[in-house]
Amino acid sequence: MSSWSRGHPMDNAIQPSPTVSGGQVGSRAQAQWGDYAAELEQHNYLRNYWNLLKKRKWWFWGVFLGVVVLVGLYTFLSTPVYRATTILQIVMDTTTSVVSDRDPTGISGISSWYNQDRFYETQFSILKSRPLAYRIIERLNLKEHPQFKGVIEVNADKSPQEIEALLATMFLKNLEIKPQKKSYLVEVSFKSPDKYLAQQVPNTIPKEYVRLSMETRHNSYELIKEWLEGEIGQLARKVEASERRLYEHGQKKDFLSLEGSQNVIVRKYTELSRLLTKAQSERTAKEAQFRQVKERGADAPLVVNNPLVQRLREEMIGQEAKVSSLSRIYDINYPQLQAEQAKLRELRSRLNGEVQRLLTAIKADYEAAQRTEDLLKEALADQKNQVIHLQDDLVQHHNLKRDLKTNEQLYQALLTRMKETSIASTMVPANVSVRAQAEQPLYPYSPRRLLNMLLAVVIGLVGGLCTAFLVDYLDDSIKTTEDLERYCRVPSLGAVPMLGKNAKGLPALEKKDLELATFRQPRSPLSEAIYHIRTSLLLSTAGGAPGAIMITSANPDEGKTTVAINLATSLAMNNRKVVLIDGDLRKPSVHPVFQESLAPGLSSYLTGTATKEEVVRPTFVPNLSIVPAGPVPPNPIELLTSQLFLKFLTELRQEFHHVVIDTPPILGFADGRAVAPHIDGVIVVVKHHATSRDAGRLAFNLLAQVNAPLLGGVLTMAAGDGGYFGHYKHYAKYYGQSEVKQIES
Repeated sequence: MSSWSRGHPMDNAIQPSPTVSGGQVGSRAQAQWGDYAAELEQHNYLRNYWNLLKKRKWWFWGVFLGVVVLVGLYTFLSTPVYRATTILQIVMDTTTSVVSDRDPTGISGISSWYNQDRFYETQFSILKSRPLAYRIIERLNLKEHPQFKGVIEVNADKSPQEIEALLATMFLKNLEIKPQKKSYLVEVSFKSPDKYLAQQVPNTIPKEYVRLSMETRHNSYELIKEWLEGEIGQLARKVEASERRLYEHGQKKDFLSLEGSQNVIVRKYTELSRLLTKAQSERTAKEAQFRQVKERGADAPLVVNNPLVQRLREEMIGQEAKVSSLSRIYDINYPQLQAEQAKLRELRSRLNGEVQRLLTAIKADYEAAQRTEDLLKEALADQKNQVIHLQDDLVQHHNLKRDLKTNEQLYQALLTRMKETSIASTMVPANVSVRAQAEQPLYPYSPRRLLNMLLAVVIGLVGGLCTAFLVDYLDDSIKTTEDLERYCRVPSLGAVPMLGKNAKGLPALEKKDLELATFRQPRSPLSEAIYHIRTSLLLSTAGGAPGAIMITSANPDEGKTTVAINLATSLAMNNRKVVLIDGDLRKPSVHPVFQESLAPGLSSYLTGTATKEEVVRPTFVPNLSIVPAGPVPPNPIELLTSQLFLKFLTELRQEFHHVVIDTPPILGFADGRAVAPHIDGVIVVVKHHATSRDAGRLAFNLLAQVNAPLLGGVLTMAAGDGGYFGHYKHYAKYYGQSEVKQIES
C-alpha cells in the first residue's frame, strides 16, 4: 500500500540520502505535500488571473480585435452625419382660457385642464408628432431630397399614405427633442448627411409648430363654439319651459304671488290669530267681571262704582233721611210723609232696576265675547287648513322658480363663455419663441472616430476579459496539476506536454516517436516530463518505486498507453528490469509500438493456449520486455480476475524489478478496478482540457472503493505555458546549446 505523499515537482534536488531510511523519506515527502497544500490555499490571485489570461489569450484577443475591427469598419466606412440644433422657449399660454375664475358654475377652461408638467410633456410630444412631421416634409419638399427619395424608390409599390408614413418615420428617427433641466428651453435637433438640411429642418420646426398650434386652436374653438351654441339653444328652451310651468301653476292655484307680505292667505291667517288673541283677552276680562257680579251681586265693584247707581243711592239715602225725619214729626197718614215714602220707594225701585240692568248687561257682554271667541277659533281653523294647502303649493312653486333661476344662470353663463370663446379664437399664441437659430454644422456629429475607437478599445478589453473568464468558468475540465490535486484530492505526479511543444535548442519530437520518446529522444520535453514522473514514483514509497504499477485513465484517448510505455522505458533505462503488460484486452495498442505481433499474448496465456515464455517478449529497448494483449477475448474481466492472472503477476514480480500494466479506462469498464487491488500502485492519467472534474473525481472514487493503492495522477497533453513544465522551457535553450558545444568539443 502506497502513500499519497510526494515531493514538489519544482524541487528536483529532493533525493533520498544513502544514510536516510525509507520511512524518513516518506515522512519528509508527506510533510512537503502538506506544506504545498497549504501554499495552494495562499496562492497569488493576480498571478492566477494572469495565467488564466495567457491560457485564454486567443479568446481575449479574438474578442478584442473583433470589437476593434468591427467598430473601426463602422467608424471609417459609415457616411458622416451632421447635426444642427435650434433652442426654443416654451411657456404656458394663459390667454387661451375661455372660462374665467369668476365662473360660478365651476366649469374649467382648456388651459386649466393640464398642470405644468403635463403641459410641457404635451408640447414635447407635439414637436415630435407625425402631423408636424407631415407639415415639415411638405413645406421643405423632402420627397425630392436624396435622403428621403430612396425610401420612395424602394417602396414604389406601396400606396401614397404608406409612403408618407414611412417618410414621417424616417424623419422622426432623425429628430431629437431634448428639454433643458430647470428651464423653459427646449433643444430641437435634426441629423442628416446633408449639413444644409440639418440646419434647415430645426429652423423650420418653430414656424410650423406655431401654425399647427393656431390651426389646432382654431379647430378646438370651433368645436367649443359649436358645442356652446347647442347648449345655449337647449338651455333657452329649458328657460322657456320653466317660465311656462311657473305661470301655469300660478294660474291653476289662482294666485299671482305666494311670497312674503303679498300672500293674502297668510295675512288673513295672521290677522285672525291676532283677533283671536284679542278676543280671548276680552272674553277673559268680561268673564271675570261676570263671575264677580254673579258672586257679590249689587255689592260688586262694577255695580257699586257705576255713576248712575251711585247717584241713585245718594238720592235714596237722602230720601230715607227725609222720610225718617218726617216720620218723627208727622203721623204715618200724613200726606206729605206718604208722598216722601212713595218717592223713597220709587228710588229704591229705580236702584234695583239699574242694578239688575247692569247684571244683565255684564252677562250679555260675557256671552257676546264668548261667541266672538268661538267664531274666531272656527275662522282661524279654516284659515289654517288653507295655509297648509298653501305650503304644498309653495313647495312646487319654489321648485319651479328655482329651476327657472338655475336655467337662467346657466343660460347667461354660456352666453358669456360664447363671447369669451369668440374673442379667444382670434388671439395668436405667443408662448413659443426662438432663442437660438440652428447654425450650419462644420464637423460631423457621427461617427466620432476618436471616441468610437477609444470606446472600442475599452469595450474590447472588457469584453475580452469577460469572455476569457466566462470561457474558463464554463470549462469544467481539469486544466492544471493544481486542479487535479484540488478536485480529485490526489497528489500530482507530473504533467506530460502536448506533442509539438518542444523547447528551443532540444531535438524535435515527431509523432511517430511519441510512444518511445524517452528512448528515441531522451532530451525532449516529453521525456523530461516522464523523468519527473519516474522521480516522483521513486520517492512515493519508503522502499522506492512500487514493484507493480497500473496505468489507467478516466476516459479513452487520454494518453494512458503513451505514459505507460514511456514510463516503463524510463525505468528500464535506469538499469532496472521492467516488463510492460498490455492489460487493455478490449483495445490492445502496445505491440505495434515495439513492432511485435498481437498473439500470443496475455489472453493466450490466461486461456491456456500459450506459455509464459511465449508471451513475455524482449524488446529492442534494453531491460524492457512486453506482454502483448493477445487475441481479444469475449470475457476480459473474467480473465483478469482469475487465479492464473494473479499467479502470472506474482511470477513476473519475482523476475523483474517493475511490472507496468496498461489497463482500460476506469469509467465504463471494470477491468482496472479488478486489477488495482493486486498491484502496488495506481497512476490515473488525466487529459488536459478534456477530462472533466466530475469524471476525474469519479475515477479516483471508484478506485478508492476497492482500496486501490493510489499513487497520484498525471496530466497529459498539457500546454507548455504553466507550472514547472512552463519554467523548463526557459532553460531548455541553454542546456541544448551546452549539449551541442560538448558534442562539438
